[in-house]
Amino acid sequence: MPHSRVKIIATLGPASSSLETIMAMAREGVAAFRINFSHGNVDEWLGLVKNVREAEERTRRHIALIGDLQGPSVRLGVVEEPFTVKRGDIVEIVLADKAGKGERKLPLPIEKFFETVEEGDRLLMDDGRLVLAVEEVYADRVVARVLTEGKISSHKAIVIRGKEVELPAITSKDFKDIEFAVKNDFDYIALSYVRSGDDIRALKSIIEEYGRTDIGVIAKVETVSGVRNLKGIINESDIVLVARGDLGMQFPLEDIPWLQRTIINESLKRGKPVIVATQILGSMAESPTPSRAEIVDVVTAMIEGADAIMLTGETAVGKYPLETVKWLKKIIEKYSSKINYPRPKPLDERNVKERFAYSVVILSEELKAKLAVFSKHGNTALRIAKYRPGIPFYVASNDDKVLRKLSIIWGVKPLKVEAEDYMSGLKETYRILIERNEICYGDIIVLTYGMIDEEEHLIKIVRALKPSLP
Repeated sequence: MPHSRVKIIATLGPASSSLETIMAMAREGVAAFRINFSHGNVDEWLGLVKNVREAEERTRRHIALIGDLQGPSVRLGVVEEPFTVKRGDIVEIVLADKAGKGERKLPLPIEKFFETVEEGDRLLMDDGRLVLAVEEVYADRVVARVLTEGKISSHKAIVIRGKEVELPAITSKDFKDIEFAVKNDFDYIALSYVRSGDDIRALKSIIEEYGRTDIGVIAKVETVSGVRNLKGIINESDIVLVARGDLGMQFPLEDIPWLQRTIINESLKRGKPVIVATQILGSMAESPTPSRAEIVDVVTAMIEGADAIMLTGETAVGKYPLETVKWLKKIIEKYSSKINYPRPKPLDERNVKERFAYSVVILSEELKAKLAVFSKHGNTALRIAKYRPGIPFYVASNDDKVLRKLSIIWGVKPLKVEAEDYMSGLKETYRILIERNEICYGDIIVLTYGMIDEEEHLIKIVRALKPSLP
C-alpha cells in the first residue's frame, strides 16, 4: 500500500462503528481514529476502542486513537421532539434542561449564556448553517428570529458570534472523559475551545496526575481568544488543530482561509504538527463523490503544510464513510509528489539537535537516499518531519506507543523494531527494510538515531548491495 505523506484521521460514529468498516478504513490508510466525547456513552466508546485495537492488530499497522473532549461547549439540552425552523420564524431559547414533545423551544441549561448574550447578537448552530438574530433578552429566556433554516435537536452546540461564554476550560464531564481516555490508553487527548496556553498546561497536569506523560495533547484552535493567544497555545501543545467548524461560527466565513494559513504557518514555524479539520469533504455525507471545490480545499491544506487532514461528520454519521476515506486518499496520493512543501529553517540556530535534524534531511536528499531513524521516544522523528524530507522517511522504534503517536506525523513511515540499544536498532531497522522490500538493490539509505549525550554520534550511509548492515 502506498504511504501518504499527509495523513488521514477519521472520526468514528454510528456510520463507522463496526469492526469491518474500521478495518476497511485502516486498510485504505487511515492513520488515526477520533472518538468525539460530545456524543455517545462509555459503553459505545469501549466498543470503538476494542474495534480500533483489533483492526490495528489484524492490519499490522500502528494506528493512533484520539479522544476529543467536549470542553466548555454551550450546548442545548434534550429536545424530545426535534423540529425544523424556517427563515423568519420566531424561537425562544429558555433556561431549561429539556423541551417536551410539542414544545418548539430551545432548552439551554447554562445560566452564563443568558448573562453574556445581548440584543443584536448573532447565534450560530450546526457549524454555522443555522443562524439566529437575537431580538429580546431576559434573565431566563432569549427571543430570536431565524435567518437561515435548519433543524433543532438535542445537544446541538450554540455559539454567540464574536463572544465567549466564561466557563471552566475543563468541565466536570471532561474530567471523567480524561480518566476514560487514560485508562483505555488513548494516544492523544484533544482539548476544545482552547483560550490560552494555560488551558493546555492544565490538561497536561491532569494527565500527569495519572502517571502518564506519554499521551499527547492536541490544542483545538476555534475561539477568538485562541486566535489571539495562538503563539502561547502552540508552544504548550503537542499538536495544533485548525477547527474550522467553530472558527467559522466565531469569525466571518471569508476570514477562515487566512486563519487556516496563519495557524498552519505559526505551528510549523515552531515545529509543531498541525491538523486541518471540519467540512473537508462535507458533501460526501450525502453524496458518494466530493465537489470540485472540496478537492481544491484538500490540496490547499496540503500545499500549506498540514500534517494530517481530519474527517468528522463525513465518516461519523455520513452515508459513505469508506468512500469518503478512499476519495481523500486518492486526492492526497495524486498530489503528494507534486507539491513543494514548506520547509522552515531551524528556529534556534544554537540548538544542535535541531541543526542535526535539518542537516540529515539535506544530506539524504542530496544523496537521493532513503532515510531511516531509530528512535526510542520519537523526538528526533518529530524534528526531522518538520523539515519535510522529500525522500522516503522511516522511523523505527521498539515502543508501540511511540509509533502510534508518530503515525499521524507528516511523511513518517512507522516501523516496529525489537532492539534495546541504538546500534542494534540500526542493524535491525536495515534488516526489516530489506525483508519488506522497502529497500531495493542499489538503493542508498541514511541510517541514524536521536542525538544523545555521547562523545560520538553515528550516521551510516549504506548502498544496499548486501542483505545485512555492514
